[in-house]
Amino acid sequence: MPSYLSPLRFTNEQLNVDELKQQLDCFSLYQRQKFLARHPVTDLVLGRAEYMDLLLHRLWQQFGFNHHPEIALAAVGGYGRGELHPLSDIDILIVSEHKLADELGRKISEFITLLWDLRLEVGHAVRTLSECAEIGREDLTVATNLQEARLLCGSETVFLQLQSLVDSDSFWPSETFYQAKIQEQRARHARYHDTTYNLEPDIKSTPGGLRDIHTLSWVARRHFGAKTLYEMSRFGFLTDAEYRELVECQDFLWRIRFALHLELKRYDNRLTFAHQAQVAEHLGFTGEGNRPVEMMMKEFYRTLRRVAELNKMLLKLFDQAILNHGQESKPEIIDDDFQRRGALIEARKPALFQARPETILDMFLHIASDSTIQGVAPSTMRQLRTARRRLNKFLHTIPLAREKFMALTRHPNALHKAFGQMHKLGVLAAYLPQWSQIVGQMQFDLFHAYTVDEHSVRLLKHIN
Repeated sequence: MPSYLSPLRFTNEQLNVDELKQQLDCFSLYQRQKFLARHPVTDLVLGRAEYMDLLLHRLWQQFGFNHHPEIALAAVGGYGRGELHPLSDIDILIVSEHKLADELGRKISEFITLLWDLRLEVGHAVRTLSECAEIGREDLTVATNLQEARLLCGSETVFLQLQSLVDSDSFWPSETFYQAKIQEQRARHARYHDTTYNLEPDIKSTPGGLRDIHTLSWVARRHFGAKTLYEMSRFGFLTDAEYRELVECQDFLWRIRFALHLELKRYDNRLTFAHQAQVAEHLGFTGEGNRPVEMMMKEFYRTLRRVAELNKMLLKLFDQAILNHGQESKPEIIDDDFQRRGALIEARKPALFQARPETILDMFLHIASDSTIQGVAPSTMRQLRTARRRLNKFLHTIPLAREKFMALTRHPNALHKAFGQMHKLGVLAAYLPQWSQIVGQMQFDLFHAYTVDEHSVRLLKHIN
């Protein structure tokens, strides 16, 4: 951010609604120009939060709150993570050790009113430490926001008391928090019919969207204290390759969301038909007719699939490896390569799929043949993802793999038990080059409810 835009340079005379609106407009225009010039979106998202930090700090001083050691101003939620898009909510918490005096309460109301007058989307709460504890224990959303609290101004002592309260096991035990977040995610996914393929998707809330990345962060933060995706990898919650993939996916989703917010007047995260063409142009997709939109949406849907797959695998690994759920059941040997633990199939060797890629098809033959197998163990999903990315040729070029695939097509249960999972886990795309080309392919009209690959899978399931 150029120094001339910094709120720390604002004079006292500039701290009025009209002048501040002009300054905010100048900063937003600066960010728009940088985005359209292909400036890294991470810098812009973090830079917007930094700008807001400085503005709130300057106003906090102007209102004289720095003379009140009994209160602290904290950023919470996405703002607490230091992430703001052009129309993001600016969630703040003013916390005190005890109930505020009436006069101080009135000044805080004036402070909040000024932020609203500046057309900032402010979500605020004014609470004592005991109120934070009481409400946070009852409300998962409040607890999650408090977990991401970041001190902006005011009493460090009060803020450290808040952190100590939130970090205590009695506030939200790690396992309880995890189970609550899993239920919350399931309910959110159900609202979008449990599919990443929606014609007008919500960038934030759709399965595979930004919320799925946030859920991973929240669970890791509660259990390990990891505050960033990078710290999650340091704790072993995800591998370095998975960390890089999540960052890459987040970056693309951030670019789409930032571009969308540039086109909207009010907060929304739905990538509607009305805005898809303009967003595609902002992101640099070119071509004739609907080609730019279809190219953007193809990359978008593929990104959602990657995030959804990582989210599912990592949460299952957390559940199994860290909370020890499901590990009490003794594995039942299927053959030299596979075993069943509970309702999940596991590879018995750590590099099975890399050494013998055709065994990937064997796994799905077992799934089709055994009604007790309902899915793939998370450790085996991780192994499959690694092997899939290291393949230097399509599986259909391997004679043994081709033989096993043909056996699958003849199996009476394959269509409704195996092929859907093969698609979700990227095996169909790894087997057939033709299938890999249609993954995420959409048509820019209202007559096709699903992408080409999703439509094809649904068709296969309905074949008798």
